[in-house]
Amino acid sequence: MYFRPIHTALLIAALLVGASGAVSCRQEASRRQKGAALDGSVSISGAFALYPLAVQWTTDFAEKHPAARVDISAGGAGKGMTDVLNGMVDFAMLSRELHDEERQKGAVDFAVGRDAVIPVLSSANPLLSQILAHGITAGDARKIWVTGEYTTWGQLLGTEDAAPINVYTRSDACGAAQTFAAWFGATQEDLGGTAVYGDPGISKAVIGDFYGIGFNNMAYAYDSQDLRVQPGLAVLPIDIDGDGAISDGEDFYQTRPMLAAAIEADGFPAPPARNLYLVSKGAPTDSTIAAFIRYVLTDGQDFNEPNGFVRISRQSTRQSLHLLRSARRQSAHRRDSTGDALMLLAAILFGLAAVVSVQFFLPDRNTRRVYKQRLSGVLMFVLTLSSLLLLAAMLACLWIKSAPIFEHNSLHELLTGTQWKPSQGKFGFQPFIRGTLAVTLIAILIALPLSLLTAIYLTEYARPMLRRIVNPALDILAALPSVIYGVWGILTLIPRFGYSLLTASLVLAVMVLPILISLFAEIFSTVSQDLRDASTSLGATHWQTTRKVVVRKSLPGIFAAVVLALSKCVGETIAVMMVCGCLPHAPGSLFDPFHTLPALIGNNYGEMASIPLYESAIMFAALLLLLIVLAFNILSRVILYRIEKNNS
Repeated sequence: MYFRPIHTALLIAALLVGASGAVSCRQEASRRQKGAALDGSVSISGAFALYPLAVQWTTDFAEKHPAARVDISAGGAGKGMTDVLNGMVDFAMLSRELHDEERQKGAVDFAVGRDAVIPVLSSANPLLSQILAHGITAGDARKIWVTGEYTTWGQLLGTEDAAPINVYTRSDACGAAQTFAAWFGATQEDLGGTAVYGDPGISKAVIGDFYGIGFNNMAYAYDSQDLRVQPGLAVLPIDIDGDGAISDGEDFYQTRPMLAAAIEADGFPAPPARNLYLVSKGAPTDSTIAAFIRYVLTDGQDFNEPNGFVRISRQSTRQSLHLLRSARRQSAHRRDSTGDALMLLAAILFGLAAVVSVQFFLPDRNTRRVYKQRLSGVLMFVLTLSSLLLLAAMLACLWIKSAPIFEHNSLHELLTGTQWKPSQGKFGFQPFIRGTLAVTLIAILIALPLSLLTAIYLTEYARPMLRRIVNPALDILAALPSVIYGVWGILTLIPRFGYSLLTASLVLAVMVLPILISLFAEIFSTVSQDLRDASTSLGATHWQTTRKVVVRKSLPGIFAAVVLALSKCVGETIAVMMVCGCLPHAPGSLFDPFHTLPALIGNNYGEMASIPLYESAIMFAALLLLLIVLAFNILSRVILYRIEKNNS
């Protein structure tokens, strides 16, 4: 009688599963009978350049096929290539040519449009009229972005004007930077200047700097509504014939359609004009995915010209459609592992339930009590051991992934090298290590005394009403996403200090300040009131009690909190990446741009798909990060042990 409810529940569950299976089978049969109906999904990621046009395509495709789902995100050409080669998305938006290594891994490209990367400057530049009349040649661009020979606008114009040229480039691995650099015989890693993330970052930085110069995809340099140059920006014309002046035939930058027409008529140099691609891993065979790329190559081309892009040629369209037709049709493009994951989770839960339910079959209460006690001990031991195994597994995996780079570079060369040029096989991590340690230590030096004194005041001097107001505010600040602090740094600190070590350190200090204050306040509150009373009864002042009793008693907790803050600073990625300038050189002063290990991984992870040893180098950067955090923790334990030994 005791088991009948369980049997009934299992019977009902089995009936529900059978019914749902029958319904799904009928739905599948119905779907197959419809034949032409598209109810699958398409996922896309990649280049910022193609993103505005791809949004138009996906919106129109979804209207024509309501049952199909299309997911799209930007993030850079490198990210898109990594995603598609790893099977995470169906298409990568690519704004450069495929590398041979990518083709060898199965990448197939479909040309879907053309655009250009163009140099831009601030419309508030005092010398704007002279600059626009003079234009820029490929040689001028090389002297600005690569060799650094031009440091003032007067050098570009051939005058005595000493106004500085503030150079901006892309921090993320992207097709725009590669295409722009190819115009004057360079690569993205050769480009100098302050590095910022994405097309929006470049345009925002240049708009906010009277003497700034950068480059943008044409879709971001022009307003999407009136198709004129974005407010605050000015397009720097290219002096095609190199005569030092922009002629009428070279002046076609007023609107995006004018520039698109010049690209279509081959009146604009290529590069920086370039093809735009959707890339898949192998020719698409899934019906929904193949239908989407077929739509882009045909009906979707109607969106190119209204959005300022150039249509692809008929020959290119025929080649792409032939590739689609020749692909062997099959039911799915990639295997969906969701069912396997759910089955694994169900098996784990079932196993735990079986282990726990054993107690119900034991004969007496005492036996059940002993079983539960032993079971709880075993489970806690397994969970404790799993944390150690997880750390060991992370170290082992990162070491295995990093191993190939040691076949071509010694550990000494990697740690002391100062050049970061992956395409040339040069992987010098010293600037990134120094930048990471510098920004971390400076941030802690700023935040530690402020947080410590604030926590002391809140716990020892402040009135309860003030604590009830301040503590929730600190909790809110501690919970804010790091990107908000990065935006705050861009809006308030960069106009004053620029993209620099000082800016990044201040942003990090503000990030960890509420965390440290909250931790210190909790630690101080655990000190017994009896110790305070004993100290004051012996004649000690309030400050002496706080310093000699409360702080000294809390030293172990203080060290633990500082180590936690150090780990957060070392591993912070997005906030630092937004304000550091991402220049792979060790900072010589507080006002120099720099780079960190987390920003290196975040910015360049995507390009590892196409450059030999790049993946190994990025994994080695992750291994270095993990080892630095471990070193901080071990050092703190040693210091804490000595303090406790001296106090005892």
